[in-house]
Amino acid sequence: MNHKVLILLFLIPFLVACQSDSEAPADDDVVLVLVDGEPITLPMLERVMSARGVEEDDHERMRELLDELIRMRAVANVAQRDGLADEPEVRAELRLRELEVLNSRYINHLQRQHPVTDEDIEEVYNRQRQRAGGVQYQVETIAYPEQGDALRVLARIDDGVDDYEAVRDEAEAGGLPIEQPGWIDLSQVPEDFAAVMDGQQAGTVVTLPLETPQGWRLVKVLDRRDLQAPPLEQVREGIARSLLQQRRQALVEEIYEQSEIEPMLPLED
Repeated sequence: MNHKVLILLFLIPFLVACQSDSEAPADDDVVLVLVDGEPITLPMLERVMSARGVEEDDHERMRELLDELIRMRAVANVAQRDGLADEPEVRAELRLRELEVLNSRYINHLQRQHPVTDEDIEEVYNRQRQRAGGVQYQVETIAYPEQGDALRVLARIDDGVDDYEAVRDEAEAGGLPIEQPGWIDLSQVPEDFAAVMDGQQAGTVVTLPLETPQGWRLVKVLDRRDLQAPPLEQVREGIARSLLQQRRQALVEEIYEQSEIEPMLPLED
């Protein structure tokens, strides 16, 4: 490394401090090094520092990271000169990386502008407590691959052709999943199923199959008990994460619906 780069390495802390306090130059105007004419900027170094957990007062690690970036830039320059950047797979990967970064940054930007508030969390908590009711149910489920299969079994039980034990034995012999997921409340199942399950006593079979990613489940209530709702502080973080995810999905769908999408190739095939 030549003496100019060595001098620059000792100036990095000064440059970082100046960048934090000054509003004059844009971030991308602060070029730390030119490698064969290609820049390594202060924001690039700061981004790597953040990803690696390096603090601004850790000058030795900052110098190591800058040296790593210089080496990466040198190799990338050679790759570009050799035409690697023009290969279809490389172009596709670079575009995908750009999509990922812009997508994540924009959504995070909007979520910072409209953060989840304590009022939002409390509203969800109170709504969930209301939906949960005052009872927990211990259940056993039998998963059928199709809704029709579960409905036919329910009809056999309802008509008195079979009882639950006979259906369970048949399902076990057929290798169907039989599970006891533990205690649940009405807020953990879809509203239509919750409306039917509400008030069911131990020993009863819910007269509506429960749709899950693993199939349509026949549900028997094994036991019930009074619900002891967790305090808000215990579930606050989980509610906040759930709200952020819901808002992220809603934002993506809203932007998608507003976008003009023009297929350039026939997509039917």
